[in-house]
Amino acid sequence: MTQVLLAAAAVSLEPELVRSAPAAGLTVLRRCVDAADLLAAATVAPDASVVLAAGLDRLTADVVDDLSRRDRAVVGLATDPADAERLNALGVERIAFVEDTAAATWRAVVIALASGGSTSDAPTGVWSTGCWVGPEPAAEPFVATRPARRDGVIVAVWGPQGAPGRTTVAVALADGLATADRAVCVVDADTYAPAVALALGMDDSVSDLVVACRCADSRTVGAAALASLARPVRGSLSAIGGLTGAARWEELRPASLDRLWAACRSAFAVTVVDVGFCLEHDDDAGPLGRPRNAATLTAVDAADLLVCVADASPLGAARLGAAWPALAPLAAGRPTLVVRNRARSSGREWERAMAACGVDAPVLDLPEDLAAASACWARGTTLAQAGRRSRLRRGVADLARTCEAAWTAA
Repeated sequence: MTQVLLAAAAVSLEPELVRSAPAAGLTVLRRCVDAADLLAAATVAPDASVVLAAGLDRLTADVVDDLSRRDRAVVGLATDPADAERLNALGVERIAFVEDTAAATWRAVVIALASGGSTSDAPTGVWSTGCWVGPEPAAEPFVATRPARRDGVIVAVWGPQGAPGRTTVAVALADGLATADRAVCVVDADTYAPAVALALGMDDSVSDLVVACRCADSRTVGAAALASLARPVRGSLSAIGGLTGAARWEELRPASLDRLWAACRSAFAVTVVDVGFCLEHDDDAGPLGRPRNAATLTAVDAADLLVCVADASPLGAARLGAAWPALAPLAAGRPTLVVRNRARSSGREWERAMAACGVDAPVLDLPEDLAAASACWARGTTLAQAGRRSRLRRGVADLARTCEAAWTAA
């Protein structure tokens, strides 16, 4: 018999489902009352399949993601199409609709377990001696989830600790990439020192990133919704600010962030993400825990291009060299550029030091231009507005062209 964990307290047929499970060839190991109870049971029974209702208390995308690990089968019970959509939005791909009887409902669950798809178009058959007898499921079963669009490009701007100028470069790069026919958004995903809102003179009393992630959880963050959520900066450039305080990092769920980056691809031609310095994976804090560095790690993982910002000083080189072993596995397989920021002179010795540390990515210089950078921060504007003819803007224009060539060739 197939062992299942049943979390369907919101379904009126739940008692009948428990009693009729053996006749359907199933054993209900545990009846779970909410998502926390279900996660605890799943830890004890790692090989059991899961049957959960759309109305399960505390059910989130993170819970579904945790349950789906190790190739565990997860079937969602839906009473109507709205329930099926909600389950799909949370990451449940196998859907079984609640029927008039417990036997018919289990029949739908068994088909979903076997096929991996929705049973809305499942073939009919009969029960005989505790087994389902009827046509085999379709070779290509219907799956309600829609394929993710990958129209836009995501650029992650990272740098080691020590304020190398990540935010300045991210905002300037987004500004340089924004053209009349290219919508660009800069997103603040730094959970340690968010600063994009300050750099652009935006109201920082609202955590835009948290709002966007909550929308992602509720399936309302499509391309149009995200485009309206982003705040206009100038022309085709917009921004999604970061956290109002570093302590709010716990409100960012990895699954919600993944959905946000996918939505950014649909909403914008280019999304530039300003991420934090820390690349460490947190110790396991339990199934409902939140990793501190999820925003950085998910953005780097989703990026089509990685831009690494380091200060042009010897200390900046040392910090990048020390952080590179942690970044290299994450950067593998994707175009990567190193920006030597605030460059005053030739960087030959700096580049030789980087090569000695194993940094094998191309290096581009951004000149030190204190006047232009200070004017941008003081006025809360971009280089196009405060430093149109500056050396820094010319350097950023070269960087933008290099970035575009890198992701085009990839």
